[in-house]
Amino acid sequence: MKKYIPYDYTNIRELEYQFITDNHSVYDVKFKYSDKFFNENCSRCRDILEVDIYCHNELSIKDYRIGATIYEIINLFLSDSCNGIMYRCSDHDGKQCKRELQFDRWRETFDEDEKLDVFAQTLCDEEEICVKYYLLVDKGCLSYESIVDDFNNECKHCNSSKNNDEEC
Repeated sequence: MKKYIPYDYTNIRELEYQFITDNHSVYDVKFKYSDKFFNENCSRCRDILEVDIYCHNELSIKDYRIGATIYEIINLFLSDSCNGIMYRCSDHDGKQCKRELQFDRWRETFDEDEKLDVFAQTLCDEEEICVKYYLLVDKGCLSYESIVDDFNNECKHCNSSKNNDEEC
């Protein structure tokens, strides 16, 4: 298998990274605590962060180093924090399925050690707009089982009770 060298990236502030491709596309990779789907009573779910990947000036050029860089940042973050990372593939332009396939290919290509597990769940916001989210967890994380259980059970319960003000 061909080895792709990630781009150099910078930690520009806490939980935020940036890199520039050979074609001068600027990418931001931001990790944040999610208040959108988990209410304030669901403190256990605070070990799950969302990741946003944003390209400022995306060009339609196939560049495997982008995936290698994003995956290296995610691996670094998961190894350092022992949190779960939740992501969704945006459908703002009708390309959600394409993005999901791309992310799966990145995982297959760049998770050579097979150290990450991925889980999926549909979550809904207050307006009952439902979106499929994925969770990445480092298999070696000491809180692996707790994070997976929170994503699959606790956080879903908090999500469904958000409007009922129930304790989680």
